[in-house]
Order: sequence, then C-alpha cells, then structure tokens
Amino acid sequence: MTSKPSILNKILVSEFNSIIQTEGCTKRTAVRLALVNCINKSVLKPGEYLPSEILMGQLLNVSLGTVQVALGQLQDIGLIERRRGDGSRVSKSESFEDSIWHFRFSSVETGSPIRMINSELDITKTSDSGYWSRFLGKHKEYFCVSRKVLMLNKVNAGAKMFIPIEIAPDFNEININELNMLNIRSFLEDKLKLKIIECKSKVSVCIPDKPEDNEFNLVDRTPHFKIDATAFSVEKNPIYHQRVLVPVSDVNLEF
Repeated sequence: MTSKPSILNKILVSEFNSIIQTEGCTKRTAVRLALVNCINKSVLKPGEYLPSEILMGQLLNVSLGTVQVALGQLQDIGLIERRRGDGSRVSKSESFEDSIWHFRFSSVETGSPIRMINSELDITKTSDSGYWSRFLGKHKEYFCVSRKVLMLNKVNAGAKMFIPIEIAPDFNEININELNMLNIRSFLEDKLKLKIIECKSKVSVCIPDKPEDNEFNLVDRTPHFKIDATAFSVEKNPIYHQRVLVPVSDVNLEF
C-alpha cells in the first residue's frame, strides 16, 4: 500500500514539472503554484504538514532558498502556517491575510475568515482617465492589473489595481504567472523596491455595472461592497489604487 507522504510527493513533483514546462515562470513561482494546486485538490488538507523544506528541495531539484521564498509567499496569503522547529502545514482556519487587500473577509454564516482558492490575472495598459485618476493624479499611462477571485465559499469577487507606468516601468516585463496567488503589495516592495508605508481605504455599497458583472462573474444586480484602497510611498506619493468588489450578502468586511 502506498503511503500518503509518497503519494503527496509524487503529485507535488508532477504539478511542479507541469507548471515549469507550460507556464514559463521561475522555479519559486512553480513551487508556490504546485503547493497551491495540491491544497486546492485536497491532496494537502487543513492541518496537514507539507514535506520538509530540505525534502522539497531534493524532490523538485531546487535550492533551499527557493523553497523558503515560495513558502513565505504562501504564508503571506494565509494559506500555510510556518513555525520554527515545527515545519509548515496547511492553515486549519480559512484565513485570508489582510495584507493582501489591506482588509479581510469573513463568512456571514460562520464568522470564519474566508480564504482565496483561485485567482485569474490579466495585465493591460491604459491611457484613459477614470476613477483611479482621482486617487493617483493624472498620468500619461497606467498598468491595470485585473484579478478575478474565487473564494473558498464559492463567492466570486473582483479587483482592479492601477499603477502609473512611470512609477513601475519594469512591471511590464513580469511574467503574469509570477503574480498568481501572490500578495502583489509584497511583490511591488520586494521585486520593484516600491516601499509602501500607508494605505487609505474607503468602503461603500454599490450595484456593479454590466461590464464589471461580466468581467468578474459577479452576481447580476446585487449589492456589493466597493472598497477603494490607495497605497502611499515614504514620500506620501500614491503608488497604486485598487478597487475591490465582493457581494454584501455573502461576506463580512473586517479591517
């Protein structure tokens, strides 16, 4: 009879190799996404331990540092828990770290925090002015990062982040898979050296318009929380603006 760790190791290696061959991303991203896939497919269940960092490095033929960075990214979004001397395991709670969007959601029914289980990203450029211009000021062009999110309670949410191109010109060179299931705020700080010291948020309730309904698969003509969050640099200059839409009936909003 094949043991659970042996099955997990084989599936983890298979997921990693598939991602490396098809997605063209870095090894640390492939490690992160392979673990996410194992969790979403219930190969790894809440409370269960991941293979040790050393073993994962050996199985996937990557350095210990690569494994540690990937695990740190999963810890950032609340998917795993790491304790010195105890290893890493899948979070027992359905936690969804507030560092992702500067706030968190919890279930209306249970009160438990809700975790993101899937995210689809798209990066485009726009020279248009819109609501984001009120927060960021007028710029020649912006990067627009659209994120379609599925939460653990099967609720669809959507988010759009706008970044002035002159603030992060290298953002255009990033493989979009590098941002999947990742704290984009941390990515901007670590990869692009954009230090964020403050975020101001405003919450209201709205009925999303038809284009937003279609883009994010939102429930048609129902009230949604609309969260506008702007991040600021050490110099108090706006770095990005993000708008998040999530159904009022399915979640509680916590800051």
